[in-house]
Amino acid sequence: MSGAEWKAMRQIVTPTFSSAKMKAMFPLIAECAQTLKNSLLKESLAEVNVPDFMTRFTTDVIGSCAFGVDPGSLKDPESPFLKMSQKMFKIDRSTVLKRYCRTFFPKLFKFLNLRTYSKDVETFFTTIIKKVLDERRATGVQRHDFLQLMLNVQKTETSFVMTDTLIISNSFIFMLAGLESSSTTLSFCLYELAKDKHIQDDLRTEIVDCLERYGGINYEAVCSMRLVNQAVLETLRLHPPTPLTTRLCTSACTLNGTDLSVRVRDPVLIPLYCIQRDAQHFPNPDKFNLERFKETNPPGFLAFGEGPRSCPGARFAQLTVAAALAALLSSFEIEPCSMTTSTIVYDPRSVMLKNKGGIWLKFVPL
Repeated sequence: MSGAEWKAMRQIVTPTFSSAKMKAMFPLIAECAQTLKNSLLKESLAEVNVPDFMTRFTTDVIGSCAFGVDPGSLKDPESPFLKMSQKMFKIDRSTVLKRYCRTFFPKLFKFLNLRTYSKDVETFFTTIIKKVLDERRATGVQRHDFLQLMLNVQKTETSFVMTDTLIISNSFIFMLAGLESSSTTLSFCLYELAKDKHIQDDLRTEIVDCLERYGGINYEAVCSMRLVNQAVLETLRLHPPTPLTTRLCTSACTLNGTDLSVRVRDPVLIPLYCIQRDAQHFPNPDKFNLERFKETNPPGFLAFGEGPRSCPGARFAQLTVAAALAALLSSFEIEPCSMTTSTIVYDPRSVMLKNKGGIWLKFVPL
């Protein structure tokens, strides 16, 4: 989506992530965080496959907030919603080639009628959304979720036609942007905290204080967790889920200090991982250091993008990760286990950053 159509959609979508909207939606996130905690207490596993649990958590959050349903992923590892979302994110060589073709040769991608996701995945999620939309229109029942916000826009907005197709597309985008990136961030953050007990204890002290002050995991409590937010941002700097991003040039230019010219509509790859590990921007860049984000986001931090096309759901993602951390750190001591790797070695076969040996940790009830 580009040009006027993108701008109109952006103006519609951005207000759905306002503080007031996030506050109204937060109980859905908090409920999933509570289920995550209870699931780990129930499992009583000595060694936890962290990415697996965190993916089930973010699947429940996205299902609840973007699709208006309860996927039940944390309660049932065989949940159809979970299985289909996993299929959606399954990456093989064919998928990688198709995605690069879509980015660098969009006309060819369209001409060949290629798909980056299988038809059954699209049909499954489209059917869910259509069913929820039909039920809400028929009953008048409303819910504080992303789907309802889109439905309200459809009813009230006159300058932009919000079709059901656009509602479905935005729900897909919500899932693509938030599900695996949030679970990956959570997994790496828990790994870093397990390796540094001092930082983990500092976060736990802050979390317990905020939960007591505000009466549990709610919007006000999570927004008051300064150290937790710093930990989330530092994790995103050190381990950006997507190590690079793409942009399309809209105005011809020559890059400063070079003779490299970029033409209109040239796709540009931006190496987020390299920029965020550059010692010029972040001294001692390989160290997990919360102090980097004590005041504000420093120059060179691009985990959510920058400029007009920065991620509109950044706050939602931060709240999701923070809510999970609050639920977990207030209930468990996170420790390395026999399967925890001593260092992070990224899997070269993965599009998103993943540890080659997985992330396994021990969750000891307090």
